[in-house]
Amino acid sequence: MPKVTFVNEHRTVVVEPGRKVSDIAAELGISVCREAFRGSGIGDWTVYIKAEGGALSPPTFLEKLFGIGGWRRLANRTKILGDVQVWTQGGLPDRLRSPRPVSPVPNPTKDPTAPRLGVSAAGTAAFPLGHPAEVGKGQRPAVPVGAGKGKKDAKEGKPAAPTEAKADEADDAAEEAAEE
Repeated sequence: MPKVTFVNEHRTVVVEPGRKVSDIAAELGISVCREAFRGSGIGDWTVYIKAEGGALSPPTFLEKLFGIGGWRRLANRTKILGDVQVWTQGGLPDRLRSPRPVSPVPNPTKDPTAPRLGVSAAGTAAFPLGHPAEVGKGQRPAVPVGAGKGKKDAKEGKPAAPTEAKADEADDAAEEAAEE
């Protein structure tokens, strides 16, 4: 049996395969249509659905005609065949009606099966410049002394050390210049 998760509303249900997203949402009291003409069902049925291959019915002719594909689908045309996550549009039909039903946010400390936010380099309220474990490892190659002067050692990026033969030649040239 497929599991459908309405992400914005924090609701998860198990349904029979082949049911439309709009029918499932209507049973839960979740509105998925921005009606252009009140009470007509004519309007924008756009929802965003994350699903693995084969978990949704293929796009219909009408969806292809309007250029809808990928995560964006029409709730009144899409059938559920496997586990999916559905994002609905906020602020639907009327601001004067009762607010849409929203379950409490999952809390990983109380429910061990609730998803947790992983460690990433993205900024958050706690770490605006990114999580310390992912950003700035403190391993940077040292700046070579005399940068930009002389040849650099190809392996380490350091200036090449003078060899003894070159040092002897330089001493000999200095002695000859002193004698003249």
